[in-house]
Order: sequence, then C-alpha cells, then structure tokens
Amino acid sequence: MKLPLGEQDISTGFTPDMAEILGTIPSSEHPDLYLWIESVGGHYPRNLDKLACPKVCYLIDSHLNLEMHLKWAQQFDRVFIAQREYLPAFREKGCQVHWLPLACDPGIHRSHPLNKSIEIGFVGGVFQGSRRAELLKMLSEHLTVHYERCFWEDMARVFSASKIVFNEAVRNDLNMRIFEVMSTGSLLLTDLAKNSGQDILFRDGEDCAVYRDNEIVDVARFYLENQALREQIAARGQRLVHNAHTYGHRVEDLLSVALGGKPDTFSAEELRERSLVGVPPVDDGVHDSACISTARRSFVIPVLDMSPASEYNVTTLLHDLEGVEGDVIVVFNGQEVAEQLKGHPRIDRYAIMKQNIGVARAWNLGLEMAATPTVFIMNADLHVERAAIDSLEQALHSLPDAACVGPQGSFVNFTLTKDYLYFDKGTFDKPRQVDAVSGFFFALKLEHFNARLIRFENGFTPCYFEEWDLGLQIKQAGLKSYVVPTTAYDHHWSGTIRALREISFYECSETAGEILLRNRALFLNKWRGIAGRDNDRGLLESGFPAYVADRAQALVAEGCLDDAGRLLSEAAQHCEEDARMAALRRFVDIQACKSNNTLQGTGQSHDEVHA
Repeated sequence: MKLPLGEQDISTGFTPDMAEILGTIPSSEHPDLYLWIESVGGHYPRNLDKLACPKVCYLIDSHLNLEMHLKWAQQFDRVFIAQREYLPAFREKGCQVHWLPLACDPGIHRSHPLNKSIEIGFVGGVFQGSRRAELLKMLSEHLTVHYERCFWEDMARVFSASKIVFNEAVRNDLNMRIFEVMSTGSLLLTDLAKNSGQDILFRDGEDCAVYRDNEIVDVARFYLENQALREQIAARGQRLVHNAHTYGHRVEDLLSVALGGKPDTFSAEELRERSLVGVPPVDDGVHDSACISTARRSFVIPVLDMSPASEYNVTTLLHDLEGVEGDVIVVFNGQEVAEQLKGHPRIDRYAIMKQNIGVARAWNLGLEMAATPTVFIMNADLHVERAAIDSLEQALHSLPDAACVGPQGSFVNFTLTKDYLYFDKGTFDKPRQVDAVSGFFFALKLEHFNARLIRFENGFTPCYFEEWDLGLQIKQAGLKSYVVPTTAYDHHWSGTIRALREISFYECSETAGEILLRNRALFLNKWRGIAGRDNDRGLLESGFPAYVADRAQALVAEGCLDDAGRLLSEAAQHCEEDARMAALRRFVDIQACKSNNTLQGTGQSHDEVHA
C-alpha cells in the first residue's frame, strides 16, 4: 500500500500472547482498554482472559465472516460491528453488541484541487463475472469510466478528479467507500444496501445518488448533464459525513460506551440528526427564487372603483408612489376603471377581472404576480408617504419572526369576534406584536408566505375577516404580526362600502351586513375546526393578556401601583385573567395594603402623600 510501517510501542507477531506481553511491562502501564480491530486475516491474540481491563472488538466484515465473528466475539466484553443487519445474530449469542458504522478520515479522504476530467470513477476490486463487473460494463458502454486499484492519497485524488464515483455494496454492506467518496466532495453513485441504515443516514437526491441496476446509466447520465445539482448534492453529502461520520466521531462514541457509561452507540436516526447540524434544509432558498424582479418591494393594489366616498383614490395613490422604488401591481376588480388606468405609467403589472372577485382573491392574485422579497398590500383609497413605507419595511426585516407588519392592528377576542384593544394611528410609540394587522395598508415577507403556504382565505369573498384569518395563519405557522408606529399616511374606513347599498361579486349581490354575518360564521367554524383537529387550545387565545401583564409590570417597576391596578382590573372585565395577570394583581394588592398601613402609622392620608 506504499506506506512505510510505523514504529510500534509493542511489536508482536500475528498471534501475540497477552500473558507474555503483560509480564514484560510494569503493572502501572497495563492498558485501561483493549481494542481489537478486524484488519488482515490471521491476527488473533491469545490469552485475552489475562487482561484485567475491558476488552472490546470492532468487526467490519460480518456480511462475509459471520460465523467466525460470532465465535470470536465471545472473548470480548463488548462487541462493535460495522454492519447493522447482524446485530440480532450477535445478541442471540449473548454478546453485548453495538452498531458502529464505518467512516472517513478528512485528512486523507479530502478534496484535491483537480480538474474533474473523469466522468465515472471507481477504486476497488473487480472480479470477472461479478455484479460489480457487469454494472461497470453497462456504464462504460455509454459513458467514460476510469478504474484503478489504489489507496490513501492516490485514491482520494481519483475520487476528487471524478464527477461521479461509483459504488456497489457486497451483500448489502455499508462500506468504507460510501463515506470516503462523500468526504472528497464528489457525487456518490451507489446502490441501496438494505437493512444497513444507509437510507436513514443519507437520502437519495439530497446527499448522494442511488441507482437500481436497470437504471444505472440513466441516473449517471442525469447527474452528468446537471452539473449544478450534482455539485450541490456532493457538497451537502460532504458536510454530512464531516459532521458525524469521521473516525474521530466513531472513536468518541466507542469510548463513551466502553468506558464512559453510555448505554449504546448512536442510532441511525441520531447520526442523521447530528450530521444535519448547521446544514440548511435541502429546500433552503427555493422560495427566494420567486423573487426575480430587480426591485426590492412590490405594491399590490386591488381596485373596484374610484372610491367615491373618500378624497383619495387609486390615481392619488399612484401619484404618492411616484419616485418610490418598487413594482406597482394593480388588480382591477372591474373593467370600467381598468380601461381608464391600465396605461398609467406608474403601473408595472396589472390584471383585469370582468367582475368583482373580492378582496382576498385580488390580494392572492397580486401575491402570485409579485416577485420581490417585500410585498405591500394597499387599499386604493390610501394616502401614503415614503416615510411610512420605509418604516414598515425596516420593521418587517428586523423584528423577530415578523411575517406581517402594519401601522394599525389589534388584539382580538376570537370568541365574540371583536377587538380587545385597537392600536390606532398615533396611539402607540413602539412596535407591538398583535393578533392581526389592519388590511388597508400592510407589508409582508413573500418568503414566509410561500414557505408556509400562507394565503388569504378566498371563502371570505368579497370582504371582511381576511385580516383576522391572516393573523391566525401567521400564528399557526410560528410567525408574528406587528403594528409599527408611523403617521405618514391617511385612510378613511369603508370608503367604497359606505357608497354602496349592495356589493356585487361574481354572480352575487349582498349588503355589507349580510356579508359580515356570513363570513363571521365561516371564520369561527374554520378556526374552531382547525384548533380542535390540532388539539391546539392556545391557537384562538389572544395576546391581549400577555400585553396587559407586560404593561402592568412596567407600571409596577415605575412605582405606579394605582395605574397598574386599574389596568389589571379593567382588563379582567374583558378577558380571562391569565396566571401573570393574577400574580401581578395580587402583588399590587399586597403593596397597596402595605402602603395603606404605612400611611395609617404616620397619620397621613393617601391623598396627602400624592399631593
């Protein structure tokens, strides 16, 4: 193998006698652990029972030497085997056996900076008439195959120079080549070694490429023709083996079991979990690919009419957006306004509906047309300044887990479908997490919406309850909604609805009151059903109690006990008191009693102290 034999502390023949060796060395130098590793045949020490330390062995080729292994293992306290399939056979013999798969040495099996001039590479033994020989023949009839018998650095160079490295399991063994190839950063093309743990450790198409015999040429050709995908998979496989499948990892696991009291080595599932630490999900960045516009933001504006009940309309909003960078996307919910405005120079994209499809469907259509990381949803009767847009965008990308932000929003009583507390314009001075933002003007992260499949509920056509439904979808996805303080906008509620006796949509026509009642029932039925199926009682609980508790705690810290008490008492009349609110209320009451007792002792009244 072209490597010189290194100097040994104790040189022995092929059948060393442990009794003799122990007799030649001081007792202070007797071993703490004896480890026998299967390597060349014929190396079997004698008198292992003379060793007072724990004795363990590491058996590699149980798929080839099972009977011998089962006998030899009887001499050891613990047995580690590389082939998981044979654990039951050793247990039947009474062995304390553990699975310890093979691995790589990143110092040897490293990526060399070589031109990948080899299409299909292979290093290993090939015997005429074997399955391996037939598979290599199939590949060579269609593709360029390079094979040689080499070791160590030479082997790593062949792997590094290969676009794809072929592997074939012998009797379903999880062999060294799997780990060694992946360690060099080339794509592993392997069959599936059944019952070996391979399918748990590494996934086809994510970390390596797996073939079936009759498809091996097609699989190899596919990855040769798709270089970016091939290199992505190979790089991911390399990270996985370096994270959890080096011989350093194996030694650590072996010693933890043999000497450290660890009950067993890592399972395939545990190794998979450890290998993925710090590795992005395979679909990481997929949803970013939707952002193909050169702009960083989009403005989605549904338009039904010219907002006759407001001094603002779509033309004034388009004027507001002049000079503000971003794609303007208009969804015309009718043809009349579309014919007037579709050629407007500030409109980048538009869609024209023959009839009103409602707010939620128009928002969804706008989202599908958007191709930027940030999407603003705007009512046509909104007046907005650049400062408001910048404030919302900055908050969206800096607040923790923010999926949606707006200048107004609320805490919602989802049982009675009314607000506990509404954050109106100019009534708050810092961002607040809320149950839902208001729908006339808000910003969202397209990445989160695409990744979590968040969309506006089409069932609420033509209007009402879209925002609260969105807030619950965001909460269900583990994300957050925030209100952000800004006054650089103006909006008057229900401009279009006030001007209409009935709202026409599709082939229907209803009053606002009829729509409100219908969609209230739909909203409650939808989310009670979801919460019940998911057994998630907290889904429909508002963030209001936590907000009250935070405010009360801040007032207590400032010494404003009376204000804290009033806040807690008023809130308790509107929502169920949670544990924090109850604890704070008890604390405030206790402090108030102490204060009253102190005042009585001094002869002063409460009013005199605060005068």
